[in-house]
Amino acid sequence: MKKITFILLALIAGTGFAQNAAEATGTATVNAEIVTPITIADGTDLNFGSIVAAEGGNVRVNTEGTRTFSNPDMNVTTATTISAASFNVIAADTYSYSISIPSINLVDAAGVGVDMPVSFTQDLEGETDGNATGTGSAQELLVGGLLTVAAGQTEGEYTGTVTVTVAYE
Repeated sequence: MKKITFILLALIAGTGFAQNAAEATGTATVNAEIVTPITIADGTDLNFGSIVAAEGGNVRVNTEGTRTFSNPDMNVTTATTISAASFNVIAADTYSYSISIPSINLVDAAGVGVDMPVSFTQDLEGETDGNATGTGSAQELLVGGLLTVAAGQTEGEYTGTVTVTVAYE
């Protein structure tokens, strides 16, 4: 009987050791961090002011709100204030984000004139390459534009909407 008990114990112990040698476990910590959503709020509008079409050319409003002309004959005193657009961006501190501003066309409100293309430039506290890093506080994003006016452009009020997209990278 002792022999049978010993053999039975040896078999059970051997099976137990065999299971341990064929199996192992490990652990890892699981983490998550919730950051504030990125937001953008409208500020001021981009205004090119009054322009004489003349022989056509480009009108630039830089991010500081200064207007220049490729053709000086297009310059006329304007009753409206020339300005760059401004937006406030809030992104989590130290998190990178991208800024995207697609070109648009200004359309004649009366539907008579030919559309005028506008491309945009941006400046967020010295960052002009379309990438920025959040501070956790509002950062001012300034947007200027380059408007192309055709020779003999039909007079009237032209309008469009610039859409600025910011996204965490």
